[in-house]
Amino acid sequence: MPSIEELVTELTTNGSETLDAGQLHELKRQCKGDRSGQTVVLAFHALMQALAKRHAQVRISAVLVVSELFIRSHHFRLLVIGSLPKLFELVFGAYHKKLPPPAQYTQRLRQVAAEQYFMWTERFGDGYQQLIYGFRFLRYVERVDFKAAAAEYRRKDPERARLRRQRRLENRHAYMRRSLVSVQADYARERQNAEEALSTLERCFVVLVPDIFASLNFDVGNAGENDGAYADEDDEDDVDDVLAIMAANRQAIDISIDPDRVLEAEECAENQPVFDVIRDYLLLCVKVFRPRVRMWSEKLGRIDRDLDPTVTQLVEAVDRLKARISVAEDKCRDLGIDFAYMDKTVEGDEDDDEEFEDVPVAEPARPTGNIKKRNAVFAMLGEPVLKNDPTYINPEQLRDRHTTTTSSSDEQRPANPVEDRLRESAPVVSYDSDLMYWGRDSVSVDTTGLEIRHRFLGSARDEPILTGAALDSLKKRAVFYQEPERKEIKACRAPLRDGRLCPRRDLVKCPFHGAIIPRDEQGRLEAGYMAEETPPPVRESEPEPEPQTNTVETAERVEDLRWQDVEKLVNKPTERPKKRERTLASTRKPKLSGIKRLKQTIGRKR
Repeated sequence: MPSIEELVTELTTNGSETLDAGQLHELKRQCKGDRSGQTVVLAFHALMQALAKRHAQVRISAVLVVSELFIRSHHFRLLVIGSLPKLFELVFGAYHKKLPPPAQYTQRLRQVAAEQYFMWTERFGDGYQQLIYGFRFLRYVERVDFKAAAAEYRRKDPERARLRRQRRLENRHAYMRRSLVSVQADYARERQNAEEALSTLERCFVVLVPDIFASLNFDVGNAGENDGAYADEDDEDDVDDVLAIMAANRQAIDISIDPDRVLEAEECAENQPVFDVIRDYLLLCVKVFRPRVRMWSEKLGRIDRDLDPTVTQLVEAVDRLKARISVAEDKCRDLGIDFAYMDKTVEGDEDDDEEFEDVPVAEPARPTGNIKKRNAVFAMLGEPVLKNDPTYINPEQLRDRHTTTTSSSDEQRPANPVEDRLRESAPVVSYDSDLMYWGRDSVSVDTTGLEIRHRFLGSARDEPILTGAALDSLKKRAVFYQEPERKEIKACRAPLRDGRLCPRRDLVKCPFHGAIIPRDEQGRLEAGYMAEETPPPVRESEPEPEPQTNTVETAERVEDLRWQDVEKLVNKPTERPKKRERTLASTRKPKLSGIKRLKQTIGRKR
């Protein structure tokens, strides 16, 4: 069975865009049969090596094989998506990289890669968002033309392309419906607040600037001539006659405005509260409602009017609300309201901190002179303060005290030669926790984890005592077993027929060359080595005497039998594998003849 590397090599070096069906089926079978996914990883790396070769035809075949595995394996898709930048560089020439020769296949490589990648995006783009991002990168950054790829995809699989377009249209309609529902809910929630704010602004405008039509004078000429005609207007039966009379007696109306009666709205102490209300509600309309109205307009602009009849009504309502906000803003500008206060209001939280004055932090004065240090209540271990603390016991002082006590006891003890000899032969054991608790009948335990003691009053609570099996476990020492170093197994190194040395590593005996003996780099016995003679086995009873035979004849017969067994193998002709004919185009530039070189030289000089 061919390996994955051999199959990939055969598929990518045949020089044809039509892949061998048998080899491709064998590659798929091996990838599918391995549940661990290692075969898929091996195939991916082999294909990436094929894509990295400096031959456009090899890369075209490798792209086709990658596409076949990409369609059928999720694991392979994840590996390819993780190496998209490298793939773009090898098949599209992205990141200012050049594609390999031959030149006549370079454009074909980009075309095949575009067709396959467009197919991947159409079929798997919904599940793998990185494919969409890569498609946009190739289309808008690298300027890869996918029009021919899209036409080829629709031609090869029209039904799948139709379903894809239908699914995309359904997704777009679903998105528009969700946007419409969101805008409707947001508009219904904020419409009342926006209208109340605008109505309050309009009432404030009426207070500051009354209706101008209240200050107009209407002077109607020749009004007395028509008194009789207008007296009959209350009669409901003569409506038609009244209308005829009004149409026949059209009169001009002169309007004169008294400039003294027009009020100028200037901010003063009396209308200061009104201006404050206008500023508050204008800030609400400009900073809150206007961005939301703009967002509603943008969302509704992306929704088709034919999707729902309520879209048109909602668009008109949003436009009316937007116009009212613009009108209110223009009126505020006419009143002379400065809009700079809005930015100050937004930054008001940051300005609140400026009300407090920064007071420099005074550094404490450091005392000078020799000051006697006091003992710290909670001094850290190793500090020099603890040396003079009578309540603290240093382990070094304990060890010195123990050494002093031992030496003094040894001086007082009478000399015993037997005990001295035993002490000299006694093993030396390193100090550990078992020796620390050795010889104790009980050990105090601090259950709280804190040692609460007073230097004069003693312990603050009763100390529990550790006895029994727990104390015995403290007196035991754990010894960890260290695995001995493994002995290096030497190679057999017996010379083989092809000139190499036997690489087998056995402890005692090689199954092909006998006992393992030391040999040099050429496979010869080392100087000074003598094989150990094994004594003959001791037999309890002597064997029966063998029949008398000619030793020379027997040896010749054995040699003949051995030669008959190996004659077929030795005389078998070695069949060399036939080289497969490849149809790959040469990447070398053809040599130019002398005439062509001369023509090129003359053309350059001209």
